[in-house]
Amino acid sequence: MSTDPKQGEREYYARLGPEGIRHALGKPFSDDCAPQYFAAVTALLSLLAPPPRGVVEFGCGTGWLSLLLARRGYAVTGVDISDDAVRLASAAARAQGVAGVDFVAADYESFDGAGRFDYAIFHDALHHAESELAALRCAHGALAPGGCAITIEPGSAHAAADSSRQAVADFGVHEKSMPPAHIVAVARQAGFRRHLVLPHPHQYHRLLYRRAYHDAASGSDLAGRAWLSRLRSLWLLLRRRPDPGLVLLWK
Repeated sequence: MSTDPKQGEREYYARLGPEGIRHALGKPFSDDCAPQYFAAVTALLSLLAPPPRGVVEFGCGTGWLSLLLARRGYAVTGVDISDDAVRLASAAARAQGVAGVDFVAADYESFDGAGRFDYAIFHDALHHAESELAALRCAHGALAPGGCAITIEPGSAHAAADSSRQAVADFGVHEKSMPPAHIVAVARQAGFRRHLVLPHPHQYHRLLYRRAYHDAASGSDLAGRAWLSRLRSLWLLLRRRPDPGLVLLWK
């Protein structure tokens, strides 16, 4: 029996099978969560300073987000603990002719970024950490002075979800709840000096852009639904502790 607590993460892509690999390589288009992924991309591109800037993505998987950011003009390093993920991501970069991106097989809890990056991104990745404190310390060390780490993570109910329990049972991966309040508390220990918490991009987006508008019975019904969506969006924006959320952390 393995004593490596990260074996599940290291072997995840090797155990997915051909269909799982096709799905992973097809993200964000292949996934039912495509609207959530694209909302996150829109938020990131709105928050990042224009390229060229240096970006490290921790837990990049097969690299779809790193590739997209490189296409935009950022100098990107994608880091993943899985050798198979890095091999697939590197092959995808070559096949798509994307320059300005490198993929590195490394543990993001011990990665040495030597202060080279303007941004460090955890997109649905920090909740897979063995130690989120170690991961955020590495992100802090990877950032240049004044650099920013951005986390987009599931909230307090994630670990108890059926899909999370199934992933742990099938693959032995970590599936933690990662609400913004916890991220901020750990980030302070890691050395980050200030933060901002915003609603999760999709949580905000889905309130305004809804399929339910098509079901409106009349013009007044449609107007009422639209106003209700705006009020719910305002409430979400003003709520003190969004859960889940997007967290910005400055070095």
